[in-house]
Amino acid sequence: MTAISDKTQHYKTIHKTCLTANIVYMIVHAFYLVLFVIAHLDILAYVDAAVIALYGLCFWLLHKRKYYLYALVCGNTFFAFISVTTVMMGFGSGFHFYLIGLCVVSYFTSYFSKEKHVGRSLIWVGLSVAIYLVLYFVTRFNQPYYAVPEWMEITLFTIHAIAVFTFVAAYMTVFLKYALSLERRIINESRTDELTQINNRYSLYDFFDGEENKSAMVLALFDIDDFKHINDTYGHVTGDLILKKVAELTANTLSDCFVCRYGGEEFVVVLDDDGRGAAFARLEALREAIAAETFEIEGGEVHITVTIGAAKYPKDASLEKWVSLADEKMYRGKESGKNKTVI
Repeated sequence: MTAISDKTQHYKTIHKTCLTANIVYMIVHAFYLVLFVIAHLDILAYVDAAVIALYGLCFWLLHKRKYYLYALVCGNTFFAFISVTTVMMGFGSGFHFYLIGLCVVSYFTSYFSKEKHVGRSLIWVGLSVAIYLVLYFVTRFNQPYYAVPEWMEITLFTIHAIAVFTFVAAYMTVFLKYALSLERRIINESRTDELTQINNRYSLYDFFDGEENKSAMVLALFDIDDFKHINDTYGHVTGDLILKKVAELTANTLSDCFVCRYGGEEFVVVLDDDGRGAAFARLEALREAIAAETFEIEGGEVHITVTIGAAKYPKDASLEKWVSLADEKMYRGKESGKNKTVI
């Protein structure tokens, strides 16, 4: 269901983006049409009117969800318009700047597309470079068809330079925000246990490295007693359900503490130590809450217990050493009967 929803959202985003872009294209070309008519550039006015008509056709293509055909029409229309306007008005008109913008857009559009073919971007960039050079040499050795006024040439050059570089900067800003958002999501997912949706072992390393007051803390390691028997008797699906429930109980009972799944059926809790037994009392409350919980499974109910081992932070010790000390306490509890807290 999620995959279908993501796919639907993907196409909605594509459709909205293409529709917005097409509207912008028509507005820009409407501006050019007015400019060409005022300046009596008849041929360019006819060309631009034809371009506007093509963009009108593009609304129909978008309505029919013909996105690839839409991209082909827009891309080829774009190249044709840039070529004609540059040859007719000269290189100084600045229409060639759009070719620079296309190089950027082609790569980022490929990144956001579903198939992500770099080769297609290279084709568009290659065409842009080739057309750019052809237009440069054609206008270098040939006079433009229209002798446009200097003020108009300067105005167009300035507008196009500002517009294209602003567009590129905006496009890259959007992409950067997206990339940073994606990076944060990846980091968050890499620090979250997939099954229980609480912190995982890597998150514990981050917590340890970032905590400055470790000497006032206790690290507790606990696991589910006889968990292998539960898996063997009721199956791994039941085992996973129990792990998720234990994680939920732990996170709710010790909501102000750092809680993570260390691996398998082992969990780690890091809590403050006031030196008066508060940490032990809170861990005992967690142990009792888990022991009192009824886990409903197919065909019956299951009750489980946990054994908790806890250790104060030894000065200048590594995380591995701290966990090892708590592990020794936990196994001491296992050997002396299980379902207890040893600190």
